Amino acid sequence: MESNYKVAYYNEWKTLQKREFKNVAEIRNVIYDEDKKEFSIKVFNREYILNCNDETIRRSGDNHIPSAETGVMILNYLSFTENNIDKTNKWVSLKEIPNGGMMFYPAFYKSSIVSLINTFGYDSSKLRKCGENLDGKETKMGDIAFEFEVFPKVFCRVAVWEGDDEIEPSATILFDSSIQYMMHVESIIGLGGYIINKIINELGRD
Repeated sequence: MESNYKVAYYNEWKTLQKREFKNVAEIRNVIYDEDKKEFSIKVFNREYILNCNDETIRRSGDNHIPSAETGVMILNYLSFTENNIDKTNKWVSLKEIPNGGMMFYPAFYKSSIVSLINTFGYDSSKLRKCGENLDGKETKMGDIAFEFEVFPKVFCRVAVWEGDDEIEPSATILFDSSIQYMMHVESIIGLGGYIINKIINELGRD
């Protein structure tokens, strides 16, 4: 699987290299350093540097190299289309995203949303710490919900409805509908899993 992501990683770089970098920076609200040929992009609350000369991605500060899967998502956000679209404030689930969202939703639910339910479904208050650590904004939905700016123009909401002896817990992740014009549906699926894992991993931090 990792090798498949590596192929996709280099294909995304090829697509990005065909773009006009200054235009990419403008429409995706990222910084481009023409002298260094580097993009700077915020992913949650961390900055990543994309060097277009050697086609590498590293996290600013500690030079951590993200997985190929994460790299594909970042690159796809920059290279997928040249549509310049702003936040719509219309929130949709994966199954409402065209070109495959409905088909992939059952597998996404099992692999990612179930983890969200299992982690927070009987103690939704734990989501507050995780959301705040990732600079999320608490919003009115379910028993607790947070809105996150994952990339500079990619927004999502994660909500949990707490369960008890009589009611099963539930959860969801919603995306601002503009995402369908900025990322391929397969990258959106990967992004959803990435977001949920990121939130759950915050539980282990002090």
